[in-house]
Amino acid sequence: MPLVSPPLAIDLNDAAVAVANEAGLLHVEPACVVVADGPARFGTAALPVLKRWPRLTSVRYWRDLTATPLPRPLRAFESNAEIVGAHLRRLWLRYGTSNQQGIVGATPPWWTPEQIAALIGICREYDVPILGLVDASVAAVRNEYPGRELLQIDAGLHTLTLTHMRQNGQVSLGEREFFPSLGIESLQRLATELIARRFIEYSRFDPLHSAEMEQALFNHLPDWLGRVARDVDARLELKSGNDRFRATIDAADFKERMAAACEPLLQRLRSRIVMRGPHVVQVPQRLTDFPGVIECLMRLQECEIHVLEPGAAALGALSRIEPRWGVEPVVQTELPWDRPPVARATASVVPAERSERAASHLLAGHRAFRLGAEPLRIGTGVTADEWGVALDSGLRGVSRHHCTVRTENGTLMLFDHSRFGTLLNGHRVDSAAVLKAGDVITLGTPPVELRLIAEVSGNGA
Repeated sequence: MPLVSPPLAIDLNDAAVAVANEAGLLHVEPACVVVADGPARFGTAALPVLKRWPRLTSVRYWRDLTATPLPRPLRAFESNAEIVGAHLRRLWLRYGTSNQQGIVGATPPWWTPEQIAALIGICREYDVPILGLVDASVAAVRNEYPGRELLQIDAGLHTLTLTHMRQNGQVSLGEREFFPSLGIESLQRLATELIARRFIEYSRFDPLHSAEMEQALFNHLPDWLGRVARDVDARLELKSGNDRFRATIDAADFKERMAAACEPLLQRLRSRIVMRGPHVVQVPQRLTDFPGVIECLMRLQECEIHVLEPGAAALGALSRIEPRWGVEPVVQTELPWDRPPVARATASVVPAERSERAASHLLAGHRAFRLGAEPLRIGTGVTADEWGVALDSGLRGVSRHHCTVRTENGTLMLFDHSRFGTLLNGHRVDSAAVLKAGDVITLGTPPVELRLIAEVSGNGA
């Protein structure tokens, strides 16, 4: 009787579908398909033509998994379920072996129970035996972090998810928050636009003016992002016909702009750290591809950043799921630890230019308001005997008592009381946010900007 091998594990994250077996990680590819000519091209095979034929391309079939017919069929595919089935079948035939009796799947945080049921039905229809399912966030967590809150970031193609992981003798699923503006596709789009803008500034050449040139830029993007991460000034070149166009990217400026896109996530993390103390955040390796993203996370105080190995959810699922034959799988939301606990990192002094400096003053026009124990009120109704910033009553979108800057438990915070909303670094504040030097508060129409600054000593410290 032939020996039965452990199942094939697949992380069903649409930004990085990862396949692993007992030997380790076998393959990683995005969930994308192009049906331009010949057989459908999936994943890595689709990347070289992904931007060339947008109407013959799909990058949402994994995210929007359903058997509902597509408004416009993608050639032979009439639903996203059919595309998912073909993609899964391809992976199973390519990486499964005759000794394996099926797959275990790590399901993405954004899937609904209906989508889980659809996946099980697809596997049955396409003859891909499914022996177990586990939440991908749970599967990726294999170490306990005593004395700290644990958060897991999952970066999908269309959304980023922040999940609180409970540590109670094993890892189990906690509450979740979603950040649709921070998916891998959004970060790629921002990086592409920043680079394209530099080509326009240098040579008036717009690399996004045609599908062919957009594809060329997309093909260069991984290498160019690596240069921006490595060099102070990244020199780029793009060929169009017989012409060559060049541009130089200021790496510091590029990283700052990528970090600014992460502001909603940073606001949430700062607030959690203030309320709950030291944290560990596990981040997928995919985010390290974008210069500035990991750096802005590492500047957070009382927060350790751990970058996961590629395919972490697939490998974690394979090592801890007990395959079950003949029963319909249920998504597991807790698993035992299978690696030793991680001790807290030794505290170290972070250089001032890399840390988040505390703010000492709020700058309103030419006036600097010292920030201390007394709350600083901001609005059109601030009176002469109140400590605060009195704004012109003619401003639209500003409340009488619009917002307050005050210290809570030793941390400077912004509290929004308005019905119009307040922006911090260009992103709307959800009731409260932690403040630091360099932040910009924006309110009203025309917009009023209030800047947080830090008082420095004679040597700039």
